[in-house]
Amino acid sequence: MTHPSPTPSAPASLECATHGSAGGAYLCAHLLQQPVQTWFCNPPTAEEPCPDAWCAACEQVFQQQGEWNEKNEGQADIRLVCQHCYDDARAASVQAMDERTRNAWIDTVAACHGMLAESQARLTADYGLSAHERWDYDQGSGTLTFSNGGVPAVVADVEFIGSISKTSGTWRWSWANFSLHPQVVGRISAVRQYGLDNGFAPLVVPQWKADVVDGWEQAGVAAYVLHAQGVYRAPTDNGYLFMAIMGIRKVTPSGGS
Repeated sequence: MTHPSPTPSAPASLECATHGSAGGAYLCAHLLQQPVQTWFCNPPTAEEPCPDAWCAACEQVFQQQGEWNEKNEGQADIRLVCQHCYDDARAASVQAMDERTRNAWIDTVAACHGMLAESQARLTADYGLSAHERWDYDQGSGTLTFSNGGVPAVVADVEFIGSISKTSGTWRWSWANFSLHPQVVGRISAVRQYGLDNGFAPLVVPQWKADVVDGWEQAGVAAYVLHAQGVYRAPTDNGYLFMAIMGIRKVTPSGGS
């Protein structure tokens, strides 16, 4: 769903008492005061990484009028904040699930983990991915290649799921990482939509505090939604990158697949 903005474009820079000079963003006062609730906003884009956001009460006001106008804009009490304050509040909303939804999320994670374990076992048996000397991925072609002595042995088609940063201690979905090539993020938005459809906040919040265990949990659910054949976790300079294996094949010595 596209949410029309009640505000002009946020300023490129403002002074925040907590974070200093930073970009601006808008959200309603209710989210600023209590971020652990459902957020209504568009997905982030490269042009608008912090889309205007408001709470369920403000959404109801908007729906009653069918538009933003002088009457309901005042009720929404939209505030201008720095992008870091916005990101911190957004990250906190990962906990915004009622008991029933949280239990459904736990069950989903467990079921997907079981399916992923079976998929990983098949990949190990059929392709022995951990036994190869090196791996290299190419975003432009959307491939992950395993090789020995400089000779490719296995090639996988991949979709980037997300990454764990040890520096910030966060998980970041690839659909919110605009430095990535379109070839490796063409399908991941389906995982966000699955989160929206089921109220699973961890699949909808772009970035939040997490560790490697959380990364595997998100990757397992993503693999299920994407009908992936498995997941590969690649080390990075400050953490790990999780990739869904969408297709995989052995390379013959002559160079054919």
